[in-house]
Amino acid sequence: MDDFEEPLWRELCEWRDTGGGPDFPYEAVIRHLRAVGKHFLAPRILEVLAECRGVLSAQTPQTSGAPGATGSTTTLARFLDVVLDKFDDRYDYPSYTALPLLRRFGSQAPGDWEALRRRRDRTVLLLLADLIGFERRVLDGRPADPQGMLPTPLLLNKRLRLAARVMEPAALRVLDGAVDPVSVATTPGRTPAGELADAVLATATEEERLVLLASVQPVYVLHDEYLFLRVLQAFEATFTFMSATLDAAVGVLRGERPAEAAVLIASVADVLRESLPLFSLLATMQPESFQVFRQYTDGASAIQSEGYKTFESYCSTPARARLDSPAFTSVPGVRDEVLAGRETVQGTWEDVISIGWLSEPDAAAVRAAARQLEAVHQRWKQTHYRLAVRMIGHRTGTGSTEGVPYLASVIRNRLFPAMEAAPDTAPENVPAADLEPALEQQSAAG
Repeated sequence: MDDFEEPLWRELCEWRDTGGGPDFPYEAVIRHLRAVGKHFLAPRILEVLAECRGVLSAQTPQTSGAPGATGSTTTLARFLDVVLDKFDDRYDYPSYTALPLLRRFGSQAPGDWEALRRRRDRTVLLLLADLIGFERRVLDGRPADPQGMLPTPLLLNKRLRLAARVMEPAALRVLDGAVDPVSVATTPGRTPAGELADAVLATATEEERLVLLASVQPVYVLHDEYLFLRVLQAFEATFTFMSATLDAAVGVLRGERPAEAAVLIASVADVLRESLPLFSLLATMQPESFQVFRQYTDGASAIQSEGYKTFESYCSTPARARLDSPAFTSVPGVRDEVLAGRETVQGTWEDVISIGWLSEPDAAAVRAAARQLEAVHQRWKQTHYRLAVRMIGHRTGTGSTEGVPYLASVIRNRLFPAMEAAPDTAPENVPAADLEPALEQQSAAG
């Protein structure tokens, strides 16, 4: 073992030998991991981390449930599982993106849709505020690991502006006074990114700060992977809100409250539209950097996103061919729920129409909201496709998936296929300005 690894190894051995405790060296582990990349952690470091996990699992339930100064034992258990995913040979998209850790954000939120949206908003704000802090360190001349292939200051400043743009709608809802609503309405993305990030992080709890630290575990040492991870995590927080809110929409449709269902579906469309500039943010990733670090992401592909497939399958039941394709065989838990007959917005909507619960005005409102969501989702898929073409061309996707050809093949899929034949009652409210033209090219600025 070299001199670089020995201090961390000794610190972990000491924690293991003293039977654990609240002072687990999170910062030392993450600092080392980001310096070498998770894919290249030394065997002896991985072995002692596994031994630490064994100490933790051997603790009594009373001890393991007790919160410590640096976070609960539950957080530590999830952290160690994520760090050791490659060691355990169970590395996948959820572990790469540290989703088990991010579920700690807002875990006690009540189930109404506005509370769910606040939870999503706060998670996205924390993730992007942390990203802004990471990028500002480079601009200040103090880059933190991973710091290979640093972007230019021009590109970094564009990245900060785009991050602020994504954050603004959420900040308007959950962070009083942090952004100017008039400015956001007229010139989105002009809120000073540093000030907005500082305002968000000033509200973070100790547990949230720990989760932010622990949830970026890059596989290699290139700077842009930090951005990649934070954007994926922000999308996953959005999918979680969308799925839960569509589940609520099914409930109110079944409960003969169709006007509420239209509001819920429209709120999903709004939040997905607000997330579209995440693609512009991701487009500031340097393709040559992505080509290097993606070599070590084999086994982790966004096709394994349970959040996205849950959202899709709450809209309508996917065709059997899609359920039997890698899109759903990659998420067996979601597939099983669909095959078990989980209710969907489209199916419930058809049921209440057939038994006369839904008046035409109410049906028109639900249909209009569904069409708005459909339109935003089509734009989302098309933008994802264009970005993938530029980043990976005709190479296979991450995790040896089909990549760009797969994305092209699913663009024609519809969330609500039965509504295609329904009368059109409202325009699709999807302003083109919601997307950055930067997706079409990679200049020195992005």
